[in-house]
Amino acid sequence: MNCLDQLRKAYILSWVGDREFVERTWRECRKELSEEGLRERVGKVLERADREWEIPSLLREEGIEGESLVREALGELLERLYRTTEEREVRRNEYVIYSVSDLGLKKVVRGYCERCYGYRSVNLEGGFGVRYEQMVYLETTGDADEALSTLLKDIFD
Repeated sequence: MNCLDQLRKAYILSWVGDREFVERTWRECRKELSEEGLRERVGKVLERADREWEIPSLLREEGIEGESLVREALGELLERLYRTTEEREVRRNEYVIYSVSDLGLKKVVRGYCERCYGYRSVNLEGGFGVRYEQMVYLETTGDADEALSTLLKDIFD
């Protein structure tokens, strides 16, 4: 499994509200994106450093490389996504994974479209929709599914 690609997708799907995907990614990638005892070793190095500019040298002396730090930071990001993703009812069709938040007067759609690239915006009756690369955002007072199909019309054709 390519955890970096999965992390990118989990980041977007956490915005959509797909907690199940984020949790599955966290379970499968947490060992690959973290190193046992690295936080404690970094903490000891920070305690030893008198000045901030000494930290890189002390990290190298301890054998801690930048790649390990980046991997650990990505693991921490994934864990925070897992702990803070708000679970919503997620709908799927052949093109989009999306959620609809009903705010009373209007509905907000947040989505992820794996096959979508580029930018497209539409003005709808009672709202608007924007698709930028793989992210979809839509506000409407009408039917959310109909508005979503209008925004993604060029993908369906």
